[in-house]
Amino acid sequence: MSWRPIKRIAVSFLGTAILFSVVVSAGTSLVLLVSSSLGYLPYSDRPGPGWWGHPHWPSLAEAATYFGFAPFLAYFCLFFGLGLFALALVFGLASTSRWLTRVLGAILAGGAALLAVSAAGWYFAVASIGPDTAGILGLLYGAFLFPRFVHVRSDPLPAWMRIVLVSASSGLFAYWLVLPFLPHTPAPPISYDLIRLTPGNQSITAPEWQGQDVARELTALNLHGQVHGGIGGTGASSHDAPEIHVELVALEPITSEARLPIPKQGYVVYTLQNGKWTAHPSIEKTDKHTLILQPGTDPKYDGGRVQITGGKQFAFTWYPAIQTGN
Repeated sequence: MSWRPIKRIAVSFLGTAILFSVVVSAGTSLVLLVSSSLGYLPYSDRPGPGWWGHPHWPSLAEAATYFGFAPFLAYFCLFFGLGLFALALVFGLASTSRWLTRVLGAILAGGAALLAVSAAGWYFAVASIGPDTAGILGLLYGAFLFPRFVHVRSDPLPAWMRIVLVSASSGLFAYWLVLPFLPHTPAPPISYDLIRLTPGNQSITAPEWQGQDVARELTALNLHGQVHGGIGGTGASSHDAPEIHVELVALEPITSEARLPIPKQGYVVYTLQNGKWTAHPSIEKTDKHTLILQPGTDPKYDGGRVQITGGKQFAFTWYPAIQTGN
């Protein structure tokens, strides 16, 4: 067995995914440090980026601060670096000419670096000098370093296959870069409220923030009992889409996991009885998210855990407390 193909792929991975991330993240951090030494504050909300400082030799603490950004920048760059690795394999398979590899590599790597550092820099308010520097570094990497890790086939494929491979892979990578800027369907806010009923004569009502539809549905169900508060929250929020309301009423302890569909719009009231969650009214069209309910973790008190797919899980006990077994 020849290890040469495996070695080439490993070298290509290190030279694309890893080297791209290192060049962009370390280079950007270095420029941020140098600009700070010249008197330009390259990040921070207050007083904000600009010429707020004075020329000075950077201290070790200052250098540690700016190079401390490098791992965070590299993390974002690595995603696109993996894409460049795949691109290098396709370009090699298509025996892409060196000049075309330089041109496409410069454009795509430059755009990837600009987007990655812009996304990462948003978290710590980096000035425009950061993404601009990253874009230039990515362009230089794509033009001069990236082609070194594209190993072309000695036996070229037919011309039409080479054209299709290069066009399709480059187009997909470019689409990946512009995808965040394309219009997206607004994600509706999902508002949920979970309560527990034990025997009693009290009529239950929906909280005002759940809306009139939920209130009417609860009235129609004619549920009575002592109300124990559980947990509520909102997930998948968006300001330009109508809110979806989900009210959950447990008439017995939560003893098993349930994955409840969420309506695409409007509202739903779920009741738990005889081990089954029932939707009122029935759901015709569902949202892409699901409400996940599980038994609680406290051995002494009844409760549960709740999570919207893709979100954080929350554990709770009912209030007033219900001791386990009651």
